[in-house]
Amino acid sequence: MVTRSKTARKQIIEMTEDRLLPTIENVYKESLRSMINVFGNLYYIDGNSNRIKVTCSHGNPERIIGRIKADNTMVLPFISIVETGTSNDDDKRRYQPMLHHEVMWDPEKLRAVRVLSLVPRPIVLSYEITIWSKYKADLDMLRSSIFSKFNPDLDIVTPRSTINKAFIENESEVGSFTAEDSQDRVLQKSIAVNLETYIENPKFTFTNTGQVVEFDC
Repeated sequence: MVTRSKTARKQIIEMTEDRLLPTIENVYKESLRSMINVFGNLYYIDGNSNRIKVTCSHGNPERIIGRIKADNTMVLPFISIVETGTSNDDDKRRYQPMLHHEVMWDPEKLRAVRVLSLVPRPIVLSYEITIWSKYKADLDMLRSSIFSKFNPDLDIVTPRSTINKAFIENESEVGSFTAEDSQDRVLQKSIAVNLETYIENPKFTFTNTGQVVEFDC
């Protein structure tokens, strides 16, 4: 029984290494989409007391500046998000290749099955949220709306996880620049946010003959 357990663990480790890259890519993509979704639901009040929804999209500051200078139809205020880095969360990390056991429903077999995987790897994803605005009042309003979402953390839900926590790391006054086509001054403020999340490893189960196979959940 012990030998079989060691053999199964070895197989799971090898199969995880072969299948891990797409899983990592999905974590990064889904986390960014969720961040854009959360901060794409912010509003500001215009001069006529209308509540206006602000567009939020992915883009590094240099590219956004280029868009604003080249396109005089770009609507401000505007929020951009870019991932700036990633690191291991060593405070939560487990160093040995431990197996995580859980029971999940198999829709093909129509019954609960035992599922095994290596423990998730905790990571911290860093983002830069930039507010772009012509008017300081609008910028301050959106800045306050962003900060009000953190108490002190913000839950970021992805298709794979509901336990992702985001925290504000710092904020900086980036400054301003002049849009060449209109000579309007555009203000910028940047807020650094860290998202504590996990890279879930592929899940596996056993066939009736004891073979280890990937579990499609």
